[in-house]
Formats: sequence, C-alpha cells, structure tokens
Amino acid sequence: MASLAKFFAKIWSKFLHKNITQMIVPFYHQLGLDAQWISLAVNKTSFEGSLLTRELQVHTKSDAYMLRFALTDKGPHAQIWQNQLSLARGLVTTEDQTQEGLNQLLDQLIEKKIHTYQRKLQNLDNKAFTSAEVTTEDKALEWIKTSFTMLEKAVVQSLTDPGLLFQTLLFIGANPKTGLEEIRLITFNLDIKYEFLPNNLLRIRIYNDKNEEFGSAKKASLEGDFNYRKREMLDELTRLLSVISAGIKI
Repeated sequence: MASLAKFFAKIWSKFLHKNITQMIVPFYHQLGLDAQWISLAVNKTSFEGSLLTRELQVHTKSDAYMLRFALTDKGPHAQIWQNQLSLARGLVTTEDQTQEGLNQLLDQLIEKKIHTYQRKLQNLDNKAFTSAEVTTEDKALEWIKTSFTMLEKAVVQSLTDPGLLFQTLLFIGANPKTGLEEIRLITFNLDIKYEFLPNNLLRIRIYNDKNEEFGSAKKASLEGDFNYRKREMLDELTRLLSVISAGIKI
C-alpha cells in the first residue's frame, strides 16, 4: 500500500512540474499587464525548506496574484495563485527560464512605477519658496542622502558576505487601504515610506529602529510633506532601490 502511494505521489509530482512549467511564463506576462499594487518579501519567510525565497503579490483592478519561489536542496520550487486559488506548483529548472523571467518581471514592475512617480513629481508649484522652506528641505535631503548611503553599505555587505542573509520587504503602487500611491521599503534598521499626494507633494516618513527589533521606533526620524526637493528625494530612493535590486533578484 505504501509503495502504491509513493507511485501516485511520483506521478502527481510530475504532473505538477509539467503544469508549473507550462504556466509560469504566461503567468509572468499576466502579472506585468496592469499592476496596481506590488508586494515583495525577500527571504522573510521559509517555505519548501529554504530561506532563499521570494514571495511576490500583485493586485490588478480585478484580480490578486501571488508567486512563491524558493531555492531548495532539490532545486528551484515555484507556486502560483490567482485570487487565492492555487494554479500550479512544482520544481522548475534553469531551462524553464523561470528565474530569468522572474528577474525581468521584477524589473518591469518596479521601473514602470518609478517612471510614473518621476513624471508625477515633475510638477513643481509655481510659487516662491521662502528661505526657511528651502533650508528645511535641504536639511531633510542631506539626512536622506547620509542615511541611504549607510544603508547601501549594509546591503552590499549582506549580499557579498556568505555568512549574512539579505532580507527586505518592498511595497509599491496604490495602497489598497489608503488609495495613495506609495513606495515602502523595509530593510535592516530603516522603514522608509514615500507617499505621492494628490496635490503633488511628496510625504516621507522614515523610522530608524537602530538595529533593534523591527517596529521598536515609535517616532519617525524624518517626517514631512516636501515640494522644493521632492524630485531629488525620489532620486535618492531610486538609487537605493537600484542597489537593493541585486538582492531582490534570484
């Protein structure tokens, strides 16, 4: 009886593998069409016996999709869902171009949103900024530059030292709860949120947990609605994301 169960398990495993191989590329294409909200967790959870994981959720106007990808001892393992319904799962191979397809999809999703926000922030109010406003935003920009540079160094170290594990959470798009377009990045000690307001201001909140437990900081280290330096502030986050992209990809 046990041998019969193993036989059917083997047959079912082969079916699932074939299924995921056939479905994964069209699935990538579907996710890239009309993404409204993107959520990505890198090495934050363990499934299929591996910590080397990616969990991607993409919401469109009508559907919610999810992809889990793990590098396991048996090889790369993927599972895909649509509206909480499991469509396929199983081992994939490098010949499937599953990993390269995922990397291209992540680039496509993030770059499309970044370009949208860059165009949005081109609108600068036709107003005369006071010296106090300029000074305040210059100081905030300098704080962002310094903090992001330190974070970049930590990211590079975690990606090049085999004894360290890079972890991050990234959210980008129209937040389903607030309706606001935002970018939120949680990496190491920083929790960074950029919100793109209807009046074209850029609202920034950055919490610094100072290498303590995530969420320990109750007061933002930097908070404000910015106008004069909003484009440069987005440039700094874009540069940080380009450094982190090496850890996001498989």
